[in-house]
Amino acid sequence: MNGQDRAGTAQPPAGAELLVRGDTVWARELVEEFFVDRGWRVRDRGPGRVDYEWGSRRRTLLLGALAGRRFHVTARIALRPGRGSMLRGGAGPDGDAGTDDGTVTDDDTVTDDGTGTDDDTETTSVLYGGDAADGRALGGTLGRARAARVHRETRSALEQHLAAGGHLVRGRRR
Repeated sequence: MNGQDRAGTAQPPAGAELLVRGDTVWARELVEEFFVDRGWRVRDRGPGRVDYEWGSRRRTLLLGALAGRRFHVTARIALRPGRGSMLRGGAGPDGDAGTDDGTVTDDDTVTDDGTGTDDDTETTSVLYGGDAADGRALGGTLGRARAARVHRETRSALEQHLAAGGHLVRGRRR
């Protein structure tokens, strides 16, 4: 049942890459505020890496997937400095690579029109990694499905939170 839930349907990966306006310190504060406000615990893993944990590891080891809302999951976050601009391959909406409305320039740079950033705006790449395999190790097949669901919901909520605050430049699920 690798990559599937107990009903046998394919499960999308829980990871995402979110490009956030601001430096890595600011991006970490935004992400940390999101997780801490929802009851997750912070575990530093070195420069640019932090884990957020939810639930009880002890209870999950004893009860597995039956640990309910206290089922232990870990969201792994990596923060990397981004670029001042994002590249987009291909032509603009009218078929050429260079337009005057700020959407795509001759060098395929997306500028700030809601789809990118200005060249002088610092960005940070926030990599969200949630591994359903952790759930399987602690709660078997049911634990894997529960961990995958928690990570999908959390990733989506984080993306919405950053977008609502005007901090999200773009998001991409991995």
